[in-house]
Amino acid sequence: MLTLTFDFARLADRQAFYQALVQQSGCPPHFGYNLDALWDWLTGGMALPATLHLQHAGQAEESAEFAPVLALLAEAAQQTAGELRLVYS
Repeated sequence: MLTLTFDFARLADRQAFYQALVQQSGCPPHFGYNLDALWDWLTGGMALPATLHLQHAGQAEESAEFAPVLALLAEAAQQTAGELRLVYS
């Protein structure tokens, strides 16, 4: 099982999130670094099952920078019927 950790208190911006995703999940070099590419990777490209540990996500949900990413992660978790698990801390 793939396990990824994202500490939103340490991520400067969405680009930093995408870079952390690529480093931890084995995204292909042509990953698009945008929400569409994130959706495609989470729902069809990345090996599942996977667990994403989202540290300090509560604070990030209120930011314009990360709110769309967190919303997409939640939607992808629903779409994958439990194969993508989000753990908030």
